[in-house]
Amino acid sequence: MIKRIVGTLVGLAGVGAGVLAASFVVLGNRRIDEWETLTIDDAVEGDYVELDDGTRLHYITCGDPANEPIILIHGLMDSALHWHKNIAALAEHHRVFAIDLPGFGYSSRVNEPVYCLDYLARAVHDFMNEREIWRADIAGHSLGGAVALQMAHDYPERVDKLVLIAPGTYLTNQLEPLKYAARVPYAPRAIMGFAMTSEQARIRSWQHALGSPEHLDRNELSLRVRPQRVKGTADALIAMAASCWTNNLANELDRVTAPTLILWGDRDRTVPPWHGDRHINALPKAELIVLEGAGHIPQNEFPERVNELMLGFLTNQTQGLSTA
Repeated sequence: MIKRIVGTLVGLAGVGAGVLAASFVVLGNRRIDEWETLTIDDAVEGDYVELDDGTRLHYITCGDPANEPIILIHGLMDSALHWHKNIAALAEHHRVFAIDLPGFGYSSRVNEPVYCLDYLARAVHDFMNEREIWRADIAGHSLGGAVALQMAHDYPERVDKLVLIAPGTYLTNQLEPLKYAARVPYAPRAIMGFAMTSEQARIRSWQHALGSPEHLDRNELSLRVRPQRVKGTADALIAMAASCWTNNLANELDRVTAPTLILWGDRDRTVPPWHGDRHINALPKAELIVLEGAGHIPQNEFPERVNELMLGFLTNQTQGLSTA
């Protein structure tokens, strides 16, 4: 989608259609202004903490405060609400904290190129400090899975067990499409305007993430999209594109000693299932379970099975299956 828009813009400029190119920029920026009508205070539920750097971090909590804590970390372009089919089940045995990473959900938008795994892991660490959570289980999906691993790598004393759902550890270049927008002079926000506000593009993206078209739920899609209408989201995404995501995590997974459960859909087209084997070979205490029929978001497509597997692992009842 973004590549096509960039190609159109470059083509217009190439034939000297400066007026049309300028109109494209104006229209794209206008679409963002009309799209981003919410603020971070418009969350339907949840609370906020302020981190040491001034970031306001939104989170949803559920469960008995006396239970062991678990922190849920969403993926790219998602939010804490993405775990809504899992929170209640996990809360039967845990105190659940589903957080919005900086730049996502209803947390603060940062418009400087500071986004990286280290930065996001530090935000999770600082959140734990603010909530006086000294040690916790951590579950992460996609980008959130990589953040969870970074957290366990950088702050091992704060992590008990890890649950990783299709972690994007080896795919930090999954942000590459955004870089097309960041490279076009004067126009990145306009390009994001067309990409973010296209319902057709959103549906295609969601379908691509699913294991089957039958799993498409428009209500689920609406739930996912609402936080993307928070003011500053497009600018934050452009800052993410300009940030340096390269670090040594993928080469240092052997330092992550927390017991780890990895869940992967066998129909995942976003982060292919063979990435699971790479994680298993690198992590010293990891188990991989492949979910048949699931795509990139098995916790949404097959929540009951995922909840069962997560709780079994977290409560020491996992039986060591390789497929499910």
